[in-house]
Amino acid sequence: MYLSYEEYQNMGGSLDQATFISYEYEAEITIDWYTFNRLHGETEYPEAVKRCVYHLINLLDLKAQAIGTGSQGEGGSEGGKVIASQSNDGVSISYNVIGASELAKLAAEEMENSVQRYLNGVMNSLGRKLLYRGLYPGE
Repeated sequence: MYLSYEEYQNMGGSLDQATFISYEYEAEITIDWYTFNRLHGETEYPEAVKRCVYHLINLLDLKAQAIGTGSQGEGGSEGGKVIASQSNDGVSISYNVIGASELAKLAAEEMENSVQRYLNGVMNSLGRKLLYRGLYPGE
């Protein structure tokens, strides 16, 4: 586990432990995908990895809320609502509805961007860059 529940709460997280465990696992396998499992066997994880997991957990929860399965139970099965226009005096808000498939695509893109942003240049204990696309000797 790259981020413990206690660390998650200390960072400001508010999910219950069962939801956290589910999302943390999804975040972990996402990071493993992009890092070619270069964090396996580590006993201590860099702060950037922990912050990346925290961010990915929040993205997963927002995605789930938008399609109606999140921790807050908000949203609808048609997808997420995005504010298209807003006025102040008459208090009028117009929404564009994003379909669930489009929302899933946007979430996947944001997760990839987040992993790239948080882990760029970060190394494991062997001094290997996590996001390096080549092979190190012995890999």
